[in-house]
Amino acid sequence: MSKELSMSPVSPSLSPDERNELAAQWNAHPGMKHMGAVVEITDADEVKAVIDPIEAHHRGGLGTDAVNGALIAGMFDLVIGLVGFLHAKGRKAGVAQLNIQFLRPAHGDRLEFVGRPVKVGQNLIFVAAELTDEKEQICARCDGIMAVSGSGRPQKQAQVSL
Repeated sequence: MSKELSMSPVSPSLSPDERNELAAQWNAHPGMKHMGAVVEITDADEVKAVIDPIEAHHRGGLGTDAVNGALIAGMFDLVIGLVGFLHAKGRKAGVAQLNIQFLRPAHGDRLEFVGRPVKVGQNLIFVAAELTDEKEQICARCDGIMAVSGSGRPQKQAQVSL
């Protein structure tokens, strides 16, 4: 494996308390509350976001009761971005690319988005995510790339933009 792409984080992993604080910051955000989404960060190798229950403003895909694609894209952006943030602790990072495959309409009253790192480098972090419905069927997949800026040395304190 090349030096630039490895499974090791760009910087040390966040502690459990830091992960809980980051999740609490996101969960307190008005946009997250409006979406009814809750983020869970169990470790640096998985970010989960759940919407439960699905409400009327989430629906409308193709004029049906399926969940709207714009919401799905936004939630993928969230989990991909948080996985990247966890691996670029202290450095600026942003979602540079999302490639979403919609496999089937997402119906039901609960959605779960899970993102995991695939390859972590100094300047790019590759992340894969899946959306499952309440029947645990995969409804969509997303591959994302996070761009990490700055030198290889983390800053003293990371800033999160909500």
